[in-house]
Amino acid sequence: MNRKKSLYVLGMLTFILLLGVGYATVSSVGLNIDGTATVASESLKVAFNGDTDVSNSSKVEATATDDSLNATISVKDLKLNESVTATYTIKNSESDVDANILKSSISNDKSEFFKVTTSVDDRAASITAGATADVTVTVQLIKTPIEAEDSTANIQIDLSATPVN
Repeated sequence: MNRKKSLYVLGMLTFILLLGVGYATVSSVGLNIDGTATVASESLKVAFNGDTDVSNSSKVEATATDDSLNATISVKDLKLNESVTATYTIKNSESDVDANILKSSISNDKSEFFKVTTSVDDRAASITAGATADVTVTVQLIKTPIEAEDSTANIQIDLSATPVN
């Protein structure tokens, strides 16, 4: 009888143990979270801030409108090998994105007479978020035009602002 009682107790303990393991197996659940996050698409907020500075106000005029993507330069009465500069201030109005200003292209329809360069020809102008940087344009007369129609050049400088990753 003692043997029956021992087998009965052993059977009950095995049953309780199996119930506990079975409950632990059934109650263990894996949880996964999948999703996406997006941001609103916006243009980089980099523009001229309206500040300009010229090397010789009698020979060069530079304008830039505050918060504009366009600026102008007008040069007159240059003599051979003389150069003038115009410096434009560009503001990065982003709160958390740094930017680089790069020269995309310079078009100059009288390049045999006028040399046009910018301070971002060979390197980028870096602008941290909320800061400003200067870009200087230099125009130099490298050959005196003989014909009147060659005395005026149409100049276009394209810059691009790219975010720093």
